[in-house]
Amino acid sequence: MPKIHRVGDFDTASNMSSTGSENVFANGGPTLGGSIAEVFDLPDAVGISDRAARGILSDRSDEINRGEIDPDENEALEQFDSASGKGTNPVDGSTDIIGAPGSPAGGTSGGFESSGAEDSVTTPFNNTTPISDWLLPEPQVNMNVLPDTFNKAVKLAKSLGRPLRINSAYRPPEYNSKIGGAKKSKHMSKQAIDIRWPEGDFSSRITFIQLVIEAGFTGIGCYNSFIHVDTATKRCWGPSGGRASMYQQYVAVLSKNGYTVG
Repeated sequence: MPKIHRVGDFDTASNMSSTGSENVFANGGPTLGGSIAEVFDLPDAVGISDRAARGILSDRSDEINRGEIDPDENEALEQFDSASGKGTNPVDGSTDIIGAPGSPAGGTSGGFESSGAEDSVTTPFNNTTPISDWLLPEPQVNMNVLPDTFNKAVKLAKSLGRPLRINSAYRPPEYNSKIGGAKKSKHMSKQAIDIRWPEGDFSSRITFIQLVIEAGFTGIGCYNSFIHVDTATKRCWGPSGGRASMYQQYVAVLSKNGYTVG
């Protein structure tokens, strides 16, 4: 029998039952009009623990109550980092690398070819978007993003002074659904990339967030091992897909730059 919780409850014993609320849910059970799989249009949700589900649904409820942005544009399930095989896929519970179509891990043949020019550009496989030496995509990544997104990423790398390691970029709709991407993910419109955090402590990450904003990115999602950036609506969120889960260390730099966090 699944444990029952009210959205927003974070009991330390992990076994508290709370009733009498319209937001009562169980992982896989009714919540916000349906199961968590139905809420996120997933074929299943076996890779989401009860604790993670509570955080995700709490953040979603908070964003719906605020009514300022569409929570389906935020990536509530990216915290699992399933695209790179470094976590558990929230859809099927697998830990395998799932490559985007058009990426090396997606089964495309070929290799990288260098132009040989200064600040050389390489073209991966059948991908038509050039890859600057400033951007280092992981094998599962299709870098076919919009030129504006691509150029902002190069600008960001140059301001940092070293290449960016990219762990997700363009996602066709079917692939986005397969790894638990948001229903209105900006990855599908080629406006978003996920970047591994630069090495260092939280102060280094805070500096990096400032550089992200100065490079022109407007959507910012902060996770444990990487940061999501996009060129869509100005908004930010933490690992559970809403502002309520934003790491406290990042609140000051985001607030200073006009983001509503609290």
